[in-house]
Amino acid sequence: CRCHRASDVGVSPRRREVMMDLDLTAQLPPAAEFFALYRDGDEQKIWDGRSLVVRALQNTDLDTRYQVVSFLLDREARLEAVTRGGNTVLHILFGQVRHDIAQDVELARRFLDRGVDINALGERHEVAFQWVLNLNYTDEDLALIYDLWFEQPVLDFETKNKAGFSPIELAEKVPYRASIASRMKECVREHA
Repeated sequence: CRCHRASDVGVSPRRREVMMDLDLTAQLPPAAEFFALYRDGDEQKIWDGRSLVVRALQNTDLDTRYQVVSFLLDREARLEAVTRGGNTVLHILFGQVRHDIAQDVELARRFLDRGVDINALGERHEVAFQWVLNLNYTDEDLALIYDLWFEQPVLDFETKNKAGFSPIELAEKVPYRASIASRMKECVREHA
């Protein structure tokens, strides 16, 4: 069984099967299938080492992704169960291909309000902001995300990833990231 929880010992085989399917439906549209299987308390379970929030963030259907993650956050779902490599919910959110920037900002703010470490290092020894920099959007498009980031009291723009680049260095390599590269350097100077 991929769901590991001592209280599941007395669970019927049918419910265990449904529980195993729940984590998969969190990753697939439509949201109605997830809600049909969901039961109170599921948001606290760990599925193959990952929370339902992590699973739902991997949903490629934007409406389903935001609907299911918001639903789970409203129920105080577990956020600490990250990927095996250490990626947090911020890494996973910004590591997706498709985005609705306003909705991403709303989710990211909720994650930060719940204590997710904005400077946590992921499996490639990178902060989640490096995933933001890799998004296929202009600095203007990403302004809401940038503003949320810079509202935080402590930011790490200097730690190098496994490839040897810091967020500042990555931004400097891309011409359309000039404004955020400048903003990160200013932030580092102000807090030196």
